[in-house]
Amino acid sequence: MNYKIHRYTSRNQIEWNLFVESSINGTFLLHRNFMDYHNDRFEDHSLLIYKNNTLLCCVPAHVNNHIFYSHQGLSYGGLILNLEGSSFIYDIVGSLLEYFRESAFAKAELQQPPLSYNTINSEIAKSLKNYGFKINRVLHNQYVNLKEKVNVSPKKSIGYRNGKFDGLSIHKGSDFKSFWDFVLVPQLESRHASKPVHNVEEIELLHSRFPEQIIQHNAWRDGELLAGITFFIKDKVVKSQYASSSLKGMKTDAVGFIYMEAMKEFKEKGFSIMDYGPVNERDGAINEGLLRFKKQLGCVEEEWKRWVIEL
Repeated sequence: MNYKIHRYTSRNQIEWNLFVESSINGTFLLHRNFMDYHNDRFEDHSLLIYKNNTLLCCVPAHVNNHIFYSHQGLSYGGLILNLEGSSFIYDIVGSLLEYFRESAFAKAELQQPPLSYNTINSEIAKSLKNYGFKINRVLHNQYVNLKEKVNVSPKKSIGYRNGKFDGLSIHKGSDFKSFWDFVLVPQLESRHASKPVHNVEEIELLHSRFPEQIIQHNAWRDGELLAGITFFIKDKVVKSQYASSSLKGMKTDAVGFIYMEAMKEFKEKGFSIMDYGPVNERDGAINEGLLRFKKQLGCVEEEWKRWVIEL
């Protein structure tokens, strides 16, 4: 197929970053300054695919026990492209399969971004299926299309009418520490016996590298922090990465207030998608309460699939 595949090294950093920035479906999550903050935890095996010395595709990935994975330190990886076309994508997938077999991998797993992010992700999914990839996980992702009318339930917007939201103010910027220390970490520990994927030092480091793409919205009332949402900005998509509220914030639905105000803001700024994330538990089961909360905010559902092939 006349494609050459090279494994990424630090010498490719500038080339990689420039490609991701100009690609059709890449986001800042795939920039090496984001990916490499936790490179000590993964054996990186990202790939660069060339034709006639022109870089056409990047594949963020790592390996573990002879299995090739879309980088599991990220929400997704998959094929990042700068050209469209079914035949082109089909050939790229075929070249990847040849590489996997020559490298003696036992299995390969690919996780593309959600289909709502870009139509090219649907074309990639078709090619993966045609080459024999199977679906081994489905997440129920929730999002709103900001280009269309968003149907927020009256049960969610009632706070504007009954005074529940009175006195709430949203502070936007980089106050991650207050949110982590007083809301996010305590609530995750008490309600789920878990911790956020990023600690506060890591999120502050990433914000320093991507100040326009990682922003914090915190809701305050009478000098007290009630809730916060950490947003990741991915081109015309805005993703709520972390969202949590204190016990008092739950009573006033402060998180819902932030979401509704953010929808207005990002719609006015021309964003197309607001991604609220999946509603699945770790075992794949659906969290019905979380699903109801997001549906009331006007979310629609899409299946976010992970593809696998035995080699």
